[in-house]
Amino acid sequence: MELEALQEVYGQVQKLGGSLIAISPQLGKYTKQVVKKHHLTFPVLTDEGNTVADSFGLLFTVPAKLKEIYLSFGIDLQRFNGNDTWELPMSGRFLIDNKGIIRKTDVHPDHTIRPEPSEIVEFIQSLD
Repeated sequence: MELEALQEVYGQVQKLGGSLIAISPQLGKYTKQVVKKHHLTFPVLTDEGNTVADSFGLLFTVPAKLKEIYLSFGIDLQRFNGNDTWELPMSGRFLIDNKGIIRKTDVHPDHTIRPEPSEIVEFIQSLD
């Protein structure tokens, strides 16, 4: 899972002077459960109402057919995210330098395609 892979590189990121933050549309109580379940030590912030995702242009509405599939697996976005919009952010990564400049982005509409967490370490090393 992506979160465990991020946790694996977190120590290296810190040693190189970097930070790692995850952002989720889930309500805080569910985010806390995920953090505990996966033993995460990096911050996982809540983007209530997908405000940040929307401002970055990453938001999409789950199609009706996919909503049915999600519900059949017990994935109720209305419950987890605290609203009835059935919107999700595309998964993405933003690598920002110490001056606040976005140096690299990786975003893909297919949630199964995610950048390798080890690339974060390589990117930070390339800044030297």
